[in-house]
Amino acid sequence: MNEIQIIEQVIHALKAQRVFLEEEITYTNQEQATSMGNGTIKMMELEFQYLVENEINGTNLLRVEEKAKRCGATSKMPVLLVARYVQPTIYHALYKMGLNFADAAGNYHIEYVKGKKYRIQLSHSGEKAPLSNKQYPIFQEAGLKVIFYLLQDGKHIEQSFRTIKEHSGVSIGTVKNVIDELENRKFILTTQRKRVLKERRLLLDLWADNYHRVLKPKLLLKRLDFRTPQHREHWKELVLPASTLWGGECASNLLNGYLMPACFELYTEEPFSCLMKSGTMRTTEGDVYVYQKFWKGDTMPYPLIYADLVASGDSRCIEAANKLLENELSDFK
Repeated sequence: MNEIQIIEQVIHALKAQRVFLEEEITYTNQEQATSMGNGTIKMMELEFQYLVENEINGTNLLRVEEKAKRCGATSKMPVLLVARYVQPTIYHALYKMGLNFADAAGNYHIEYVKGKKYRIQLSHSGEKAPLSNKQYPIFQEAGLKVIFYLLQDGKHIEQSFRTIKEHSGVSIGTVKNVIDELENRKFILTTQRKRVLKERRLLLDLWADNYHRVLKPKLLLKRLDFRTPQHREHWKELVLPASTLWGGECASNLLNGYLMPACFELYTEEPFSCLMKSGTMRTTEGDVYVYQKFWKGDTMPYPLIYADLVASGDSRCIEAANKLLENELSDFK
């Protein structure tokens, strides 16, 4: 669905709402999006700069907030986010950020303040998402593994297809198809001398979103629990089997100590039964999620930590993900 289709569907959904029935809603569109957004939309005798996203969710919330701030800083008009769908789990985060939004399902929150005299606040929620677009092949299981390898180091895109194949564990034909499609989508610039990965932050957010939808559920091996509250409190002291790494909130805590884990995720190449030998785990379903490790190497890749954090939608995890972007993933900003 392109930008014009999204804005027109959003306007159609707004007009279907009782509060907007008698209102004229018009918009202008720019061929190329700038720091001032995709265009303007006028309703209720007010004019907004609008920014278009296919979907707004926990995985791209930080990037969307940054875009909205840049747009608001360069425009005298308030900013309105328009999307095919806005995930209900992030409504509260959008409210706290002071961001207006409207989606094609008919959900919206629009607040306008002019000085201290003029204020409009309109909200409606509860509408279900439109039928989802079919996932693109590059964001299916094999494509996600290729993109993940490319995201771990900007120089990986310069490697041969065979090298990328060996590290991502897919066929060489899949590597070629993913590279070709990324090039078609302007994520890769190919010159006579080399390939360059572009729009890495956008690609990271797309990967994170689709990783949690498509690949991660297939990787879950088992849910375990700590034997005692003391074992849970001292999780760092657990002696892990070889090729087993803490992910998500735990990995974030090990990086900078900022986030105290509420959810515990492990990635392993070993049978989960190896974890039982430590004496701190039991087979009861609990807070420890054990996933199949799907990459080569003995360290936890930063893009995966970021993906696990932003997918939660938890404000604590979003803040930790932001710290990751400011430090370990600063080249993605």
